[in-house]
Amino acid sequence: MTDYEHESWLALYQAALVELEHAKMSGRIKATRTAISARLEKLSSIPGLHTEERQAIEDCQRMLQLLEEEEHRYNDEQKRRALEEAEQKLRSIAPGIQKRFNDKAQG
Repeated sequence: MTDYEHESWLALYQAALVELEHAKMSGRIKATRTAISARLEKLSSIPGLHTEERQAIEDCQRMLQLLEEEEHRYNDEQKRRALEEAEQKLRSIAPGIQKRFNDKAQG
């Protein structure tokens, strides 16, 4: 059992780790970072080193960075796919548009 297991930053971090909806991920990461900042500020005013919790916070921050990087990769991939789909749709309707343009120019 740890001294910090009931701290809000830990619960928020755990929620971010298991979040499956990409739309919610960045909000969970941001909330965790905010709680960590508040906790670090509080720890600075509490006597003692709090080495174990500070180490856990450092580990958490590294993992949050990895989650953010993964989230950015996922978002970039989604954008790339959306652009590819849009391009395919444009290519599929281009002949019809070209035909209408040619018909108007001739008529």
